Amino acid sequence: MTAVDFGLSLEEQCAAIWESTEAQHAELERLRRTPPLVRLWSGADADLVHIVECEDEASWDDVDNDTGVGTLRIDFDMPQAQWLNDMHGRIERGEAMNVLVSVDYMGVRWSGLLEEVDVQTDDLGDSTLVATFLSDFEQLKTKLLWSTPSFGPAFQPVKVFGLAGPAPWVVLTALHINLWRENGRQFNLPDDPLAMSSWWESDAMSDWTVVVKPGSFWEWLAAGVPWAILTSRFKYWHEAAQGILADAELSLQWRRWFEGDPEPWPGAQLRHGALVVWVEDKSGVEAGTSNGGTIFDGLIRTIRSYTDDFLEHTDDDGPAMPTVDAYRTPGDRRTDPRVPYVYYPPDSPGVLSSSFKQRPARAVQLVTGGHSMPGINETISAVIQATGDIIGNLLLVGSVGGSIDTLLAPFYEDTILAWHAVPLLERAKASGDFRYFEHFIASSGKAYTLDTLSVLRAGAHETRTVFSGALEITDAAPYVIGAPGIGHFGKGDRVVTQIPGDITGRLHVERVSKTTLSWGVDRAVDIGITLGGEALQQDPWVRLMADIDKGKSDLKELGVMS
Repeated sequence: MTAVDFGLSLEEQCAAIWESTEAQHAELERLRRTPPLVRLWSGADADLVHIVECEDEASWDDVDNDTGVGTLRIDFDMPQAQWLNDMHGRIERGEAMNVLVSVDYMGVRWSGLLEEVDVQTDDLGDSTLVATFLSDFEQLKTKLLWSTPSFGPAFQPVKVFGLAGPAPWVVLTALHINLWRENGRQFNLPDDPLAMSSWWESDAMSDWTVVVKPGSFWEWLAAGVPWAILTSRFKYWHEAAQGILADAELSLQWRRWFEGDPEPWPGAQLRHGALVVWVEDKSGVEAGTSNGGTIFDGLIRTIRSYTDDFLEHTDDDGPAMPTVDAYRTPGDRRTDPRVPYVYYPPDSPGVLSSSFKQRPARAVQLVTGGHSMPGINETISAVIQATGDIIGNLLLVGSVGGSIDTLLAPFYEDTILAWHAVPLLERAKASGDFRYFEHFIASSGKAYTLDTLSVLRAGAHETRTVFSGALEITDAAPYVIGAPGIGHFGKGDRVVTQIPGDITGRLHVERVSKTTLSWGVDRAVDIGITLGGEALQQDPWVRLMADIDKGKSDLKELGVMS
């Protein structure tokens, strides 16, 4: 029942409402108590090989805009464990060495590739296979953005690949163009590759294993999302995209499509097992949303605006909270980014344990550069050569400008307008007099260019104030985690929390940066969530490895290492 029949008596109306409520609760409980569906697919053609119903333990991390890890523990004598361990047999049978896994629960699908198997035997001789999977975001980490994707490696006439526009369009178009390259379609890209009207053949991507959900430049422009600039000289896609997605507070979404699933968009013709990628704005910071408040005053709606240098932002008070019709529709469970729906107070029965961490912003000045802005080195070189040639001809020694320029070049190159130092005034004001001063950001580009602005914004985001919370929650007490329409919230959605014992009563609104779905033979399905800056909740060793990876990426961009 979605509407009350006012032609009935009051008693009959109440009975109908109660009956409908009970039916909705029963349906929700049925969905929640349906065990997760774990399927193993071959890496050759995504053929279904096994349904896993014999696991001892299972855990699946779903991380916003990054790779999550999944693990399965199965007794080694089970057929599923034997098949996972038999890499040689899979190759011989034409199933390929790789294994796809999919996990379906409450409308959400976790999928990924097998990373490794480990057969562990205890002192009693009992063997258990531990299979580790990496979520499908890891596939996107192997996609390079070529400087000139329309040509082969022997001829790359454009030194730096670049795009500017709405942030989702930029990151998805960059990926889509290089998927064309990967699938052997290098030439004749349309002006707007993500516009449906630009796809000249409806089955142009019917054999691709990774596809981008269409969305034109003008559609994203009308959505009011932040703009971004993406540049790459053979960067990995995730290296170029992760900073943009984080800065714009956007969530990359992906879902592996199998035959029998609904079409990801009308008229889609996809290969069975194809990975569909798209971006969603679950933050609402540009259009207006709540970024906090107190239990005394309630949530305050703000609209994000940027300072003149576009490096910092302020959240200004906006109009009153809008009405979300979906919140008044029985059975339609979801979170609208403009008005966070989920609130976990300190005494919530749904929170079993919690940990909240905060880190103040660090440096109040950002420094980057190393190469003079375009035209500086060239102008100095031209002046030296012209002057040398003129003087050489007057002294009858010939044109010596080129030789003089060669000798002087190491002394003048990249010395003028090669470095950029930008103070963060709003941060400095909030930090006080006793503070960290400078933060250097490695960059291979030239100073005082649009690329510099992107680098500086990434540095400002990296050193920002961070709030992070880790909650172990009881599902359906009272909120349910699941896909929109089934669950109240999920990965990337905004959640309101309060630190237990905080006398200020401050409400914190943060996005869900990670969910962890797990279960075992002796415990039911449970879900943990991490809010805000997920890195603060990571093990220090994991954070160190991430920093090393970032350092390697910076050095590769600078040409120091490959």
